[in-house]
Amino acid sequence: MKNLRLLPLVVALTLSTGSAFAADTPNLPIDRALKIAQEYLQKSGTGAKVEIVGLTYEQTSFHAGYWYAKWSHAVQAGDDNSRKETGLRIDMDGTVTRFLSAPGGRYEPPVGQRPVGARSMR
Repeated sequence: MKNLRLLPLVVALTLSTGSAFAADTPNLPIDRALKIAQEYLQKSGTGAKVEIVGLTYEQTSFHAGYWYAKWSHAVQAGDDNSRKETGLRIDMDGTVTRFLSAPGGRYEPPVGQRPVGARSMR
């Protein structure tokens, strides 16, 4: 009788653990993310000067994540001469966001994004 009362708890824990492991896999395959990054470089006109040196999966929350394509070196941003583009964020739906440095050369996260790391922990 006592075991029957614990059955719903065990089932709930089993289902939540299974979904946690399923959340670790990206929805957008790496080959598609690489193709998006290569097409972006070709369209921007810097394809001959810049190479993709890294493509990593960054998980931002329990169910979301993105691919980060890192360039071999920073290139001038087309809109401002004081900023440089260092890479590309590719979301799971295929949308892209450029990673730009701040005018002084320091790192600046994309607009609307919070920097990832332990800097905010006290």
